[in-house]
Amino acid sequence: MDVPGWLGPAIIGALVTAFGWFVTHRNDRKMNNHRRSEKVRDCKIALRAEISCHLPRWAMKNADRHVEEMSNRIRKGSTRKPPFTPFVPKETPNPAFNTIVNEIQILPGDVIEPVIRYYQQVDVITQLAEDMRSDRYEGLEPDRKADIYSDFIELRLEAGRLATEAIEALEHSRDDE
Repeated sequence: MDVPGWLGPAIIGALVTAFGWFVTHRNDRKMNNHRRSEKVRDCKIALRAEISCHLPRWAMKNADRHVEEMSNRIRKGSTRKPPFTPFVPKETPNPAFNTIVNEIQILPGDVIEPVIRYYQQVDVITQLAEDMRSDRYEGLEPDRKADIYSDFIELRLEAGRLATEAIEALEHSRDDE
């Protein structure tokens, strides 16, 4: 059998090209995995930092006593003009979460749920705080106003528990899961 002289170099060229494609594809995948891993790590660090900054606002010693004292002040202050209404500060925004939320799926599965539960709780607190800063809240009957304030404090305490869970999940998860 007579093999044309060009066939050997053509086969070698094809093998070299195929090998080059394989190496390039493997390197691209490696680089993409590295970038993804860096992004996951950066997101986890940002979320952990943001949630850690929130922890002091959820901590409250003697919450039951505080609620009781505020409830008494609300009830006793209802005879004044204007009636006593507790000051409820505006909640701060969450820039790290707001940036990451559209790509939350890049985080490990064991992190997503606790982080989402925490930020949902923060959102509920933010909404209630806005309501409590309104004229409608100020005009409520004292007992109803005290009940809402009590619920507000309970939501904040629960946010502290959820924040701790989210931080633990962020710290203990692996980036490649």
